[in-house]
Amino acid sequence: MSSLPRTSARVVDIVWFMGAVLGAGARRFVARLVRGPRRAAWSAKLEAFIAMQRASYSMLPKLGIDRFHRVSQAVSPSSTSGVACAPVAADGVRGHWLTPADHAKGPVVLYFHGGGYIFGSLRTHGPMIGALARAAGLRTFALDYRLAPEHPKPAALEDALAAYHWLIEQQGVAPEQLVLAGDSAGGNLVLVTLLALRDAGAPLPAAGVAISPWVDLENSGASFQTNAPYDFVTQEACNIAAAAYLAGADPRAADASPLRAELSGLPPLLVHAGAAETLVDQIQEFCARARAAGVDVTLSVYDDMVHVWHMLFSFLPAANEALAEIGAYARARTRHERGVRARADAADRSGAR
Repeated sequence: MSSLPRTSARVVDIVWFMGAVLGAGARRFVARLVRGPRRAAWSAKLEAFIAMQRASYSMLPKLGIDRFHRVSQAVSPSSTSGVACAPVAADGVRGHWLTPADHAKGPVVLYFHGGGYIFGSLRTHGPMIGALARAAGLRTFALDYRLAPEHPKPAALEDALAAYHWLIEQQGVAPEQLVLAGDSAGGNLVLVTLLALRDAGAPLPAAGVAISPWVDLENSGASFQTNAPYDFVTQEACNIAAAAYLAGADPRAADASPLRAELSGLPPLLVHAGAAETLVDQIQEFCARARAAGVDVTLSVYDDMVHVWHMLFSFLPAANEALAEIGAYARARTRHERGVRARADAADRSGAR
């Protein structure tokens, strides 16, 4: 893959960050030896990872958004899991094409990384996005959208809409051959992009995939408390991210919190949540509202899993199962929509005769 630029960070910040992260992993390993696993289904490796992620999130209020973003970039690998990667900067759209072997043509996944709208990139999320592209067997465009606080709402949505129209108008991708996908804040961006396309009367994609989506920027849901002992995403971190992204805007607005939106007319959705994640309650409420509005929603809640467990595909079977489910769904939806369009075109030709 092409080398991804590494954001510079202060050495002292990197040392502080890595000390907190590695120390948390070591302490959790020792605690497990003494007291046993926090959840019976968790392996030692999974438990150590969660402890390390929790420690990394605890650094957000200590470092502040800019320094946290820089450190997270600096310590992340330059990898897309062996999937070919090529940068794009054209027509105001920035991102990377990830192309699995023998899949240079055909349907496309437009992917939005997570990070609370305040951090994240292909560097932090590249391994998972590459694994997803390979599992789906589909070309994937990973959008490098603008981040808060320098670029608050609606900058990310503007970038997502620009990328969607660029794929259709400049890259020749038919809407029915497009799937929007994203994790966490990227899952939020999938949903608000679909709402904006619907409201504009624009052609909708074949489907949307939302992985552990952050659907309520007011950060509601009892699972923020009940799953706090298990997940690494905290209400404090979500509050910091929401304040930076909203910059005083209404968190209940439809283009901020899909949970509060009128949801009819959306394309089919696949939504993933972990039963042990702090966002699970708001995710389940969103899916219930979407179904009540007539949306074709497939909700998969994975037992004992935390926020975006898909990142752990290198050692966690449930992560590979989830990626495989998404890949199969994306392929099936693009095949279905291609068939619908072909039958409609055939009917039009028959009527013309």
